Amino acid sequence: MRKTAGLIAAVGLCLLMLRAVPREVHNASKLPDYPQNYFSLPVDAPRLRLSGTFGELRANHFHSGIDLSGDIGQPIYAAADGYVHRIRVQEGGYGNALYLRHPNGYTTVYGHLHRFKAEIARYVKSEQYRKEQFEVDLYPGEKAFPVKKGEVIGLMGNSGSSEGAHLHFEIRRTADQKTLNPLLFNLPITDREAPELLALKAYYLNDRRETVDALLLPIERRPNGTYGLKGGDTIALPAWRAGFGLQAFDRATGNPNNKNGLFSVRLFADGQQAFGWRAQELDFDETRYLNAHTDYAERKRTGTWFQRCYLLPGDRLSMYERSDNAGVVPLYQGRITAVRLEAADANGNSSVLQFWVRRAEVAPATPPSYQRQLPWDAANRVEMEDFTLTLPNGALYETLYFQYAVSPPPAGAFSPVHHVHSDDTPLHRYGTLSLRPTALPAALTSKAVILYLDSKRPESVGGQWVNGTIEARVRELGRYTIATDTTPPTIRPIVFLANMRGKSLMSFAINDDLPVSGTARGLRYRATVDGKWVLFEYDRKSGRLVHHFDGRIPAGEHVLRLTVTDDRENMTVFERKFVR
Repeated sequence: MRKTAGLIAAVGLCLLMLRAVPREVHNASKLPDYPQNYFSLPVDAPRLRLSGTFGELRANHFHSGIDLSGDIGQPIYAAADGYVHRIRVQEGGYGNALYLRHPNGYTTVYGHLHRFKAEIARYVKSEQYRKEQFEVDLYPGEKAFPVKKGEVIGLMGNSGSSEGAHLHFEIRRTADQKTLNPLLFNLPITDREAPELLALKAYYLNDRRETVDALLLPIERRPNGTYGLKGGDTIALPAWRAGFGLQAFDRATGNPNNKNGLFSVRLFADGQQAFGWRAQELDFDETRYLNAHTDYAERKRTGTWFQRCYLLPGDRLSMYERSDNAGVVPLYQGRITAVRLEAADANGNSSVLQFWVRRAEVAPATPPSYQRQLPWDAANRVEMEDFTLTLPNGALYETLYFQYAVSPPPAGAFSPVHHVHSDDTPLHRYGTLSLRPTALPAALTSKAVILYLDSKRPESVGGQWVNGTIEARVRELGRYTIATDTTPPTIRPIVFLANMRGKSLMSFAINDDLPVSGTARGLRYRATVDGKWVLFEYDRKSGRLVHHFDGRIPAGEHVLRLTVTDDRENMTVFERKFVR
């Protein structure tokens, strides 16, 4: 009798799993009709290394293109006929970037360039001198710089917020400037590697999709190539409903050590799709919803990326395939639910994790400890004696059970430490934080800043005085206090001598003892030779200023004056004579 019952149960589970397998697996052929074979690779194919994919998870944003690694100085080619629509030079961001418009209604973007081609470089430098600024955003017009497919338009570099020599390449729809996945345009990039699945996280959810608790579940790859849970494929969760999160990455053929992002994730419950996310196109206005799509708290605590396979209430990202339950899986007593997770790359390589889940006995929920409940779908304001936080509607992804405390001020601070909930809760939009100082000397009011203490180093978020309090826009929760910034920046010569004959450049390292974030201003600088403005290129990540001698400074004796100013108007001046 027991053997018969066991056989019936086994057959039942097999039938249930058959129901759970979808009839079709997602592949690129089911996507919108993007032009195929119109764009060519902007780098030499034999040296191609795909080191970043579209939609990849990055700090506070989805990656908006693909990264093609190589060497500084490697030629970059126009992907199609068109013209240079925009040229941008930034201290951070894309650094030196070109935007080409094409007659088929698309725009391609080339970021982190080392140099532009000669005629573009001359135009940019003339505009920098005309505006007397390094950072420029230029629109030269349709006839200024026409380009042909395969023409060299610049050299690969590491400019801007780049961590190594590579090209950041985008394809945008010109009409709405949404960026599209370049791997869907049939670029000749070989990828035969399926995504690797690392771990599953189960979230116990209430009827408002709030997390009551969570369970980390290790997974393993089976001999048949699929994935399952370690220790058994059936789990019992003490919850009425569950959400799931997946830790996974993709590898690219030819660059096996790089961990790239996924193209799509889909979740099926008893054979019906309950959730779908796809990195097909991205609206830049939505990119910060990454902090709702991922488990922000887990990343803060452990550095691990989990992609949610269900939606938080305030998640308005348009990359989802909408479903009735927003990815939430109802759990039933005495009934098992088959769950299937599919992760795929843009070439159609996919990996599958399948398991079963049922409801265990649910213990009464313990109400969270908090001072205020801040609804996710409303504007909120919290006022204490020396502290005010104002959050606009849309700042929260789920209702926040707000906790607040104070602790003694650190040395040199002029307010207690305000524990503004916790840094593991993300904010989508800027809020306003106001703090009242204690015992701040009147002579230091212009130097006062709000200091954020939960970064690697304390950071100034700036601030301005409003009715006896210092107020700043903030996009992070956590610990704050009031401090002062009276230390001027430093200027250190790297290549500068009294005799600069034969030198091709002069360079300096500039630094400030207090990093800034949010809307606080970074270092500002101005350089003149004999009273006339001269161009110094600035790489913010290295703090390096470089002037390339180009004939504008003639032979003879000259005076260089370099001033560097921080957010609180502390200034350092370097003034020396030199000979060319």
